[in-house]
Amino acid sequence: MIVLDIGCGPGFFSIEMARMVGESGRVIASDLQEGMLQKVRDKIQGTEFERRIILHKCDENRINLSERLDFVLAFYMVHEVPDQAEFFNEIGSILKPNGRIFIVEPPVHVSKRAFEETIRKAEDAGFIPVERPKVFLSKAVILEKSNN
Repeated sequence: MIVLDIGCGPGFFSIEMARMVGESGRVIASDLQEGMLQKVRDKIQGTEFERRIILHKCDENRINLSERLDFVLAFYMVHEVPDQAEFFNEIGSILKPNGRIFIVEPPVHVSKRAFEETIRKAEDAGFIPVERPKVFLSKAVILEKSNN
């Protein structure tokens, strides 16, 4: 399994997902800021996760990955994306069929209306909402890539 932690920050979720994917899986920890990637690098250096976590610096407007992904975690970051429509199109191009993206957004920065608009943009890019899990003090949705 290959998963992407987009906007990984200091790697809190990257390390936990590396535990979950096991020895044969990979986590791509991607961030705009080299400083955040360095924090992840420092945390995993000399550990079993060094082989499972791949660090990737993305651009502000492009993720720039060619790997085919099974799952994407976008935690508190989609509201920062300048062109969400393009973001979801790019995610759709690298997710495997029936791959999923889990979006979690902060309750104060992102209004209910803005969150619903984000979901609509994802649907326009071919994603289907499959679950609205409860995440403490957050808005959340799991979207699946449609096979169409």
